Amino acid sequence: MVNRSARLAVLLAGACALSACNHAKSPAEVAKDTQAAERKAIDEVAKAEQTAADKEANARKDVRGELRDYAHVAAVQDQKVADTAADGARKVELARCEALNGSAQKACRDQADAQYDEAKARAKQERAESDPRQH
Repeated sequence: MVNRSARLAVLLAGACALSACNHAKSPAEVAKDTQAAERKAIDEVAKAEQTAADKEANARKDVRGELRDYAHVAAVQDQKVADTAADGARKVELARCEALNGSAQKACRDQADAQYDEAKARAKQERAESDPRQH
């Protein structure tokens, strides 16, 4: 009997506790819970915004670095192409100079060399102006 009464008391206490879940809270409790939820939501949004800003800043930094690397590679390759073109033009001019004799041939070679030196200097200057690693 006592055992049965004890079980009945536990069941009644459990039923009362469960039925309390469906009861409305007081306006003060609701206001307090609402404020707490709003503060938590504001804090979570602020943290999410900060995380997003940090990740965006890192991505911008990465992109800037990659653009700088690209500009460097482009400048180096442009100089190599210009140097190769200058070398080819010099060889063509030197081959043409072979049709001449004596001082005319020497003057032709000197002019081909001067044009080559000028083209190489121009390529170097263009790289210096466009290569971010040269600044």
